[in-house]
Amino acid sequence: MSNAPSMMTAKSRILTGENPFDVTDECDLLATPRHDIPLWSETMFFLVWSPEEQVGLWLHVGVVPEDKTMWWAQTYAMLPEGKVLVDRSFGRPQDMAGPDTGNLKIKCVEPHKRWKLTFDGAGEISSSEDLGKRVVGAGVAAPFGFEIDLHAVVPIYDMHAAMGKEIDWNVGSLHQEQGFTAKGSLRGLGKTWRIDGVAIRDHSRGERHFGRWGGHVWNYALFPQSRRALGVFGLWTPDGTPTTSIVMLMERGRTEISSEFSITGMSAPGGHPRKVSLDFVRTDGSEVHLDGEVLHNVTMTYVEPNHNLNGVYTDRKSTRLNSSHSSVS
Repeated sequence: MSNAPSMMTAKSRILTGENPFDVTDECDLLATPRHDIPLWSETMFFLVWSPEEQVGLWLHVGVVPEDKTMWWAQTYAMLPEGKVLVDRSFGRPQDMAGPDTGNLKIKCVEPHKRWKLTFDGAGEISSSEDLGKRVVGAGVAAPFGFEIDLHAVVPIYDMHAAMGKEIDWNVGSLHQEQGFTAKGSLRGLGKTWRIDGVAIRDHSRGERHFGRWGGHVWNYALFPQSRRALGVFGLWTPDGTPTTSIVMLMERGRTEISSEFSITGMSAPGGHPRKVSLDFVRTDGSEVHLDGEVLHNVTMTYVEPNHNLNGVYTDRKSTRLNSSHSSVS
């Protein structure tokens, strides 16, 4: 009998309504830590991009495995010409509205609808290229800060509910995403940029161990004028066996769920390749092709069992690389 995991694919179907997955308000807030589960984790990330100014943010936060009342935060400011300001901080949230490390504050203002992101600190002056070569964030630092307001464009996407079954993919028991408009300002290196663009939020919690999976591809695309969102996710084991495949498309009050897609994967740290293609099959059987261009990039490393570093850590026996792109279709 084979011990290979079975392939988990989402059942094709169409949902309707402003809350198609019946997500509760509490799911936007922080959970009470599960100290009885050694590898229990809760994480969030926010990706903000302002196309006119060509600047953005990558915020990645989560609980410290050894002390689940403390949160770590990776804060990247993506600036023109490939520059990046890089910070890593730790702190304890003041309430359940969101993570807070002192420098970085993330607050849910209104569940399902509004968030506020603020930062007042400093970061090492780096670049997308440098993040693709080494660990970054503890060198000579330059002050920077931001104040960003997010307003929801589409409903919350609940990936676990979308699978339509009890699943065990070793990345937690909750995984939700949502697209927003983003407005505010970003300051650093003696300049101030206006933020007027889009943002994506991801929230997951549950038991997590990076050594149990070999890698994944993930993309969430937002089209704010037409109020569309598209998400794809695929996961495979350390030996390369695919285990999970799901496609989500939101448009005109409908949420389509299917499972067949292919997307360009990362070929090397540092934002390569620069061109991205996505093909997927809709619930009616029609095929869609999208092309994208990478405009900026940061690289981070997952270190077993459950730690995160800025840039590339070179011990390949215990790491997983993740490269976050800001791109347009």
